[in-house]
Amino acid sequence: MERRTVLSMAGATGGMLALSGCLSNGGLFGSNDRINKNGEIAITVDGESFETKSQFQSENVDNESASFHLHESNGRWYMEGKEPVTVAEGIDLLPSFEFETVSGSPVVTIEGTEYDAGESGTEISVRLDGEEIDPTEHEPVDGEEISVEITTESETETETETADDDAADETNAADETGAANETESTSDGEN
Repeated sequence: MERRTVLSMAGATGGMLALSGCLSNGGLFGSNDRINKNGEIAITVDGESFETKSQFQSENVDNESASFHLHESNGRWYMEGKEPVTVAEGIDLLPSFEFETVSGSPVVTIEGTEYDAGESGTEISVRLDGEEIDPTEHEPVDGEEISVEITTESETETETETADDDAADETNAADETGAANETESTSDGEN
C-alpha cells in the first residue's frame, strides 16, 4: 500500500474526482465497505517522539495493517480496515508497538522496551483531543488527535537530580560568598 492522491477523469463531462487514501490490493478504488478515517497522533516517551520515525511507518514493514497505521513520517494515523478499532487496538497494530492491559494498568512495549503503568515511577497517559480516555473503549473518529505520553521514573529522577544539583550549587555558592565576606571582615578589622 502506498499513500497517494489519485486524480481520475470521470465520464465524458471531464469532471475531476480526487481520492486520497491507501489503495488496497482489491482494486484501484478499494471496497465501499472500508473505513476511511485519519487524524493526528503523537507518541512520546520521556519527551522523545516516536510516531514519525521511519521504522513505524507502514511503508517500511512487511506486515502492514490497513486497520490502523502511520504513513510518511507525517504524524497522522489512518484507519482503513473493514471494522473500526479502539485506540489500544490501533496502537497494538503499529509496527514494533504492543499495547495490553495488565491488572487494570496499560502496558506499552516499543521496540522491545516495556513501559508498565502498574509499576512505580511509570505513567502512561492516553488522550484524545486533550481529554484523558480509556484507550480500550474509544474508537477514534475522523480528525481526532491521539496523544500517548509515557513518562518513566528515570525522566523524573533526572529532573529531580538536576533540581537537587542546582539547589546544591546555589547553597555552595552562598557558603563560598559568606566565607569570602567573613575573610574580608577579618582583614578589614586588622588595618
